[in-house]
Amino acid sequence: MNETPDILAPTPEQLVKGARAFWQSVQAQQSALQALSAHDLVERMNALLELAVPGVAAELATDAVQGSAAAAGAADSVRQLVFTSHGSIAHFAAVQAVVAQTPQGLPWEVQAFRQRVSQGFGMRMDKFELPSSDLLVRVGQFQGRVALGLSFAKPVPKELQEHPQQMAFILLDHMLGEFDLAVKVGLVEFEEDGLSEGTGADAAQPVPLDQAVAVVDALWLDTLGRTGQYPQGAHDWVSIKGRSVQGAEIQTQVNRSANALVGRADMGWRVDASVAVGTASTQAAARAFEKAWVDTLAVQQQGIASHVVQRDGWRHVCCYVTDSPLAVQAALTVAQRCLIEAQPLELTVTHEPGWDDYLVWLGRC
Repeated sequence: MNETPDILAPTPEQLVKGARAFWQSVQAQQSALQALSAHDLVERMNALLELAVPGVAAELATDAVQGSAAAAGAADSVRQLVFTSHGSIAHFAAVQAVVAQTPQGLPWEVQAFRQRVSQGFGMRMDKFELPSSDLLVRVGQFQGRVALGLSFAKPVPKELQEHPQQMAFILLDHMLGEFDLAVKVGLVEFEEDGLSEGTGADAAQPVPLDQAVAVVDALWLDTLGRTGQYPQGAHDWVSIKGRSVQGAEIQTQVNRSANALVGRADMGWRVDASVAVGTASTQAAARAFEKAWVDTLAVQQQGIASHVVQRDGWRHVCCYVTDSPLAVQAALTVAQRCLIEAQPLELTVTHEPGWDDYLVWLGRC
């Protein structure tokens, strides 16, 4: 058996190591940091983050008066720090690692990702002002996620055509929140450029962004069925058969019950266990491994099997989990008990908060 790590991105262990190194630096300089202005505090935090956890940034909470008041004052007026990757999903795991490793006794509260503002938001750029009430939104669906069609409630000067679109994305980030915009929204289009067919956004009633937030939430929960609740009882599996472009047979089972957990912030790790199968005995061993591993992950709802793909002599079991190192260790332990001696097993770990791979297969059901 051999474990194949994902070499294209930091491993969970590397992320934890970097996050701990960052906080150790903060604690070592805590007195000096508290003596800085709020602006300088954030700059120094970001310098430390760049050394230990590249791709993550710190900023002051922007919601409520506290954010603007703290920005103008000393560091001891700062009550909350936000760790963000500016919407880059590639660094979401690093953001979560930093917040998860927050030590006790700090003078600041910390949170992962920019949260939704509690009231309407607006901004101004080159004499053009755009409040959230003037950004009109049509809500539809696109490949298992939310589709948004945007327009403006007032005319845009020709010389400022690019500014409103840039501002629109900033408003979406503030009103929907950084995580939801990146993970739950799959398509954003502007009406002036034309809306894609088949999303339903073109037929939807345009509403101000302030009201559209509730429409997005309702579509995610009620229409797409993303309750965030771990499914109980027997899961709803569907089988799909097809062939690759080379003509090889592909057999897939998709767990439609797992759809309820798509986009849940604490289940963003996908662990794939690939087992070689070529004979009846190795096939039986692979199935025994699969059942035992999935049952282990279901304990305390630590993970769920989303889909199983068999092709080219391999059976690939895909699970989304809360703790990928524990899931990997569970797979190795189960493999020792279930797999035939020398039967190959490969494990890959990917941070995939949007459940991209699963949604591709779910869309074929």
